[in-house]
Amino acid sequence: MLAYSRKGLKQRHRFKKKAKKLISSVRQKTATTRQHDSKMDIASTEFPLDQSNGEIRNPAQLRPVNDAQGSRDQNDVGSLACILGCTVCPAYELSLCGEIREKFAQAEWLPGTAPLASTVHRVPARHTIFHHKEWSEFVPFICAGWAATSITLADGRRQTLSFLLPGDIVSAACLLEPMSGRTVEAITEVEYRKFRRSDLKAVLFKYPDLMEKVSKIWNEERIQFDQMALDLGRRTADERIARLIVNIASRLAKRGMRNGDTMEFPLRQRHIADATGLTPVHVSKVVGEFQRARLFEIRGRTLTIFDEAELRRAAEWR
Repeated sequence: MLAYSRKGLKQRHRFKKKAKKLISSVRQKTATTRQHDSKMDIASTEFPLDQSNGEIRNPAQLRPVNDAQGSRDQNDVGSLACILGCTVCPAYELSLCGEIREKFAQAEWLPGTAPLASTVHRVPARHTIFHHKEWSEFVPFICAGWAATSITLADGRRQTLSFLLPGDIVSAACLLEPMSGRTVEAITEVEYRKFRRSDLKAVLFKYPDLMEKVSKIWNEERIQFDQMALDLGRRTADERIARLIVNIASRLAKRGMRNGDTMEFPLRQRHIADATGLTPVHVSKVVGEFQRARLFEIRGRTLTIFDEAELRRAAEWR
């Protein structure tokens, strides 16, 4: 694993300081909520059961105190872990989940409520995370590792739609639809976090300014697919591969995951081939030409760019 760049280390230090503030805020509000609920539980004993019709006059008595408290404790622990995990994420300031977390940390909670709950999952490399027809009520965000989204034909041919990095949502469509229509596969070991779709939609409606972030995600996906159509329809093999390298390098740089001109690069020839619509043999030929021209070098699981300006010219990157 490559070390973070100096910019990346500064980001992680800043995120850790932010995490401490957010966690302190969460704990303070949780304590206030518990104190309020404790008073409600004590007060509820003052409302006797109406024996005439068997109804409880105080609705607060309908809630099992111990069960509710235990459930809330679990949510609190999960929320604290999520806030800490999100704030040290290299893409915290870029991702939608980071902004949602900050909204919840700054908001005043209602009595009996807890922060947005989520669950964390880990998947080994080369394993499927979601199938294209899998129905889910959750929205997944990548926390660590690399993954790929793709669509596979009946004869086994596959087109990779995108490579997912830390902070990426699997698909913007997941915010509204229970099926993304694409397969998600782990390239490396992947850690991802799932939020319930109904909870996320409630947050988006409560904080309209978050819709700007959602609109940006949708617009980025639209631009990505427009460029993919150009790649597959009009661009040469050299341009397709050069654009893929430049795009990934740029995304890693925004996350502080580049160490100068060197970065982690776990993609193999088959990954590049599926993303560019080429055969692995053709990919090997083009990559070999680029490496002999000293534009970049792929060694093991790392990529080093020697001449980024020339690589951008080869990609016709504007």
